[in-house]
Parts: sequence; C-alpha cells; structure tokens
Amino acid sequence: MRASVITLGCKVNEYESGSILTQLKNFGYEICEGLVYADVYVVNTCAVTNVGEKKSRQTLTKILKLNPNAKIFVCGCAVQNNPAQFLKNKNVFALTGNYGKHEIIKFITNDNKILPKLNNKQYSNMPRPTVFKSRHYIKIQDGCDYFCSYCLIPYVRGRSVSRPLPDILAEINETNAQEIVLTGINMSDYKIEGKPALKTLVKEVDKLNVRFRLSSLECNVLDDEMLNILKSLKNFCPHFHLSLQSACNETLKRMNRRYTIEQFIQITKKIKKFFPNASISTDIIVGFKGETDEEFNQTKKNLQIIEFSFMHIFPYSERTGTVASKMPGAVDKAIVKQREEELKQLNCQFKQNFFNKNIGTTHKVLIEEVKNNQALGYTENYIYCYLKNAKVGEIKDVLLTSTYLDGMTGEYV
Repeated sequence: MRASVITLGCKVNEYESGSILTQLKNFGYEICEGLVYADVYVVNTCAVTNVGEKKSRQTLTKILKLNPNAKIFVCGCAVQNNPAQFLKNKNVFALTGNYGKHEIIKFITNDNKILPKLNNKQYSNMPRPTVFKSRHYIKIQDGCDYFCSYCLIPYVRGRSVSRPLPDILAEINETNAQEIVLTGINMSDYKIEGKPALKTLVKEVDKLNVRFRLSSLECNVLDDEMLNILKSLKNFCPHFHLSLQSACNETLKRMNRRYTIEQFIQITKKIKKFFPNASISTDIIVGFKGETDEEFNQTKKNLQIIEFSFMHIFPYSERTGTVASKMPGAVDKAIVKQREEELKQLNCQFKQNFFNKNIGTTHKVLIEEVKNNQALGYTENYIYCYLKNAKVGEIKDVLLTSTYLDGMTGEYV
C-alpha cells in the first residue's frame, strides 16, 4: 500500500508532515509526498487565511481525480476550525485537528471522525520526521498566547507550549541534514520551566556544530543581549524574519500587536549594525479593518525607512471567530488590490537593492537541489543562488556576481 502526505501552510506543518511520514513508514506503508498516485493520502491542512482553507478543500478534489478510490485522512488547522467541510466527502475516512498528529495511525486504523480536544497543557512529542532534504526543520514550540485580533491560530493551535531542550538537541544530533531551521508557531515565546529561554536554546544549538537559522520572530526578543549572543555564534545564519504586519501605529493597535513602529525601526537598525549583510524579511497585511489611505501611506513611508530584504504581502483575510471579524471598517476589495500591487512594486525594489548590495561578497551556499545542470541553494543570509553543477548537501564558498531571476548567480571560490 502506498501512502502520500500533502502539506499546506507553514513550516510547522512541514515538520509535522515529516513525522506523519515516519509513522506511516513504521506502520508498513510505502511513503511519498505530494499530489502523486497513492492508495492512501494524509492531507495536513491550513487555515491561516480563507485561501489556505479553500486550497485545503480543493486538494481533496485533486486527489480524487488521480485516484477516485483513494482513502483520505485529513488533519491540521482547517480541520480544527471546521471539520464539517471535510466530512461531506465520502472518501474521507478519518480526521483529527492539530492534537492527534503525533499518533496519526490511531485515527487512520479506527476511521475516527470525532475531533479530539486540543492539548493546551504540554508539548506533544512526535516521532522523528523522515528527512528527505538537506535543510531540516526542527519544531521547538507550538501554540500562541498573543491573540492578535486578525489571527485564528491561537484558537486552532491552542496555548503556547515549549518542547523540552534535551529533546530538541537530541533530534538535531540524530538528523543528517546540513542545515537546521528552528521553527514554531510563536518561537519567540520559547520557555524552559516557564521562563523565556530562546537565548539559552540558540547557545546550546550552536554547540552541535551544524549550520542553523531561526524562522519567524517577534521583534521584541531581539534586544542587545540576544544580538550579542547571535553575533558570537559560529553556526548561526543571519536571516531575521520579523512579522511586522503593518508599519502604522494606529493599525498595529487595532491588530493588537505588541510594539510600535518606532520600536520596530530601532530594532532593525540594531540588526543591521550587528549584521551588516543580514537579510531582514517580514510579513505585511494590506487592507486590515479600518485601514485608511493615510494609514496605508504611513505604512509605505515607514517600510521605505526600514528597507527589508524582501516582504511577504497578503490581503487581509477575515477569519470568523477572531476579534477583527467583529470590527467595522471593511476596506473595498479594489482598494486592497491596489495597495497590494503598490507594496509588491516596493518589494521588487527592496529585493533588487539587497541583491546589488551583495554583489562581490562571498558566502557559504548549501546546495539543496540540482536541476538542468544547475546547483540551487541558499546563502547564510538567505539569497537563492543559481550555480554550476555540484552535489546536493555540499556547502560551497561562493562569490556572488550578478542578479538572476529571483536570486543571484555566483562563482565557486
């Protein structure tokens, strides 16, 4: 029997899908990933936006075009948010939300269609993921206590819980990946015995002598002490993804974000001082409830002050059950689209400026894929590189020479 796992959404879902693959393999399935022919499918769904949830539903339709007799199991955030939307499909034999992924075989073998309650008290350990890639995600935390007004995630992931440090370090030691990405739903909130411990974690990870990077962070964890620690580490990759969401204080306040734009700007200036070649990226929501032309223009102005390396830009997606869903001030869709296009143009300018700044600099590039006689991979500061042929898993010293497509070309040193 062949089983495929299909993943939608975030890096945490990718990590959890790796664990699901391990569980399926240990149970005796021949395993694969993605929309390929199989007898059994596990769909790990997303609900961060309406589009994510819609894609989760559409995936079931695509599966049935490949194999009308497929046995489908669904899990994840979209199930946690609204299980009924999947139970309509006669090929769905079992489901679970986010709690239950660590024991997915139990739900599959019992054809379980009753959604279990979220576990809000402690981190649920998962079997080690099956690793197929040179860059491997390590989940360190789950859930979120922040309750930003637009966000559904605390309701479908539960409260913030942290993974024990020894377990994190043990998994890193066991993996054969050349690069580790520490990830979580709100990894800035990582704790040991109830106390903030991200600083402790990065120091311990660095001792394992494997290149590593951090996924999305809240800006408030990057104080002088944290930046000094990161600067002292020999294996840290200087890419900072800081979720900004808006660069206007009035909008940030309605979003229930925990900083002002002035604080955020100061932190990005400090990062650039400590790490002159660092990549600093972000997420921006356009058209949030009540966003006026003046607020949007303030966002544009402040983004130009910060000048990110690149930005992920999303139109506001209303999620039923959030505080924002009850707010007045919906922005006209045509205006949202126009604002999105303006920020996309700004993003292209930022990316080009960042690439130009890196021409003539030397970086270590992890080769993650070889395709059409090109070696493809990322620098430590997260520039996608198109290089001459090399082996997957090699880390090469590369002199960056020019911009190309969505990244840069370079020569081996």
